[in-house]
Amino acid sequence: MTWRNNSDHLKYTCKWRNSNLGKTKPNHLYFARLIKKETEDFLRENKNYLLTYKPETYYAMKNQKLPKKYQKKQRINIAPVNAFVPPQSKLSAEELKKQMEKESELQKEKEAKAYEKKQALQKEKERIKRNEEAFARERRYIYFCNPYEPINKNRLGHSKIIKKKKNYNYY
Repeated sequence: MTWRNNSDHLKYTCKWRNSNLGKTKPNHLYFARLIKKETEDFLRENKNYLLTYKPETYYAMKNQKLPKKYQKKQRINIAPVNAFVPPQSKLSAEELKKQMEKESELQKEKEAKAYEKKQALQKEKERIKRNEEAFARERRYIYFCNPYEPINKNRLGHSKIIKKKKNYNYY
């Protein structure tokens, strides 16, 4: 009776044991049915209120197109062509000329301020760039090194001359 203790034989002989005896996991259709039921109950109870105050919501919940009766028309304000007269046309020629000169002076002042600001930013950028270049230039001299290794390691110079072997064939 030791074969009953071993569960390997169940894979082949008793496939019905692996099945779920009834549905325990509700699927999408189950939840969709519950949501539809709740939606219909809500619409039945609040139909009058929704149709009077929020018809868009009512018809959206029913997945229907909004009837023309509830659609709001876009009103376009049509004004006559000559309704707005600009203040410059009300001025005399001399006043208009003075106003134009004043506006041109203000514009020149704005342009001068903007130019000065641009120049200051450009000088600052150049200064920062110059500092970064100097930092990069000096950085090759400043670095961490191992104090137990020779300074001229892997460089041409005194250490290479000593390491070089002279192969002379004497006979």
